Amino acid sequence: MLAGVFDDATPESLRAAAEDIAQVGLRRAPTIEDIDAFVSRHAVLLRSSARPARRSSALTEGLRKAKGLASAGAAAAVERMQAAGSLAGQGGEAKRRITTLRNARKRAKTLSRFRSEDAQTAAYRMQYELLAKAMDDPELAAVLDTYDADVSPGRQRQLLFSNALYVHALYAYRTGVLDWGELHGHARVLLQNRIFREYWEATRYHRASLPERSVESRIGRMIDSLARDLDESDADEWWVVGEAPEDRS
Repeated sequence: MLAGVFDDATPESLRAAAEDIAQVGLRRAPTIEDIDAFVSRHAVLLRSSARPARRSSALTEGLRKAKGLASAGAAAAVERMQAAGSLAGQGGEAKRRITTLRNARKRAKTLSRFRSEDAQTAAYRMQYELLAKAMDDPELAAVLDTYDADVSPGRQRQLLFSNALYVHALYAYRTGVLDWGELHGHARVLLQNRIFREYWEATRYHRASLPERSVESRIGRMIDSLARDLDESDADEWWVVGEAPEDRS
């Protein structure tokens, strides 16, 4: 079939194109990366004739027969291959258009990620500011007093500061500053402080209201487990106690 369309091509180039079509079609549904690679490898073949529509249709039909494509995603990939084969015959301008489109998509994804991170940063900054106000003003701190036992104003400031340390660690993990293992090690250090331990125990019921699959709930369970390991260990080297569970995020 290819020879009938590419009558001005060499047997070697036709054989190579046919092998590539079979390899992609028999392995999986073609992706846009497969199409780009095919167009790049066989650019001379695709531009060798004055009949680009017939060329792209022949290549598409060969790929359909090799795979028997049925899924919508695979069919869309075939249509992209047909368009790419036609564009390849138009020279450098078509390649520049494809490159421009890809760059625009990358910029859009990057901008979306930055906007999400900016929203997280703004939320945590406001939380820090609220905690700072509460630590400076006992009347405001009273609004955050949700502990089971009565605590003095001085101890409440310490508990609020412990909360700020925990929130900082949570934010560092969510933004990628700390990975799961590093967060586990950081929590191990915080748990060595008796005031932080008091804060962690006093807020146990706060965390119980979190959805089980949430990030903060998973972190809370990890720190709870680490606290038990430290309590049950009789090793002098506390900094090696406990292993970070698997991160299932």
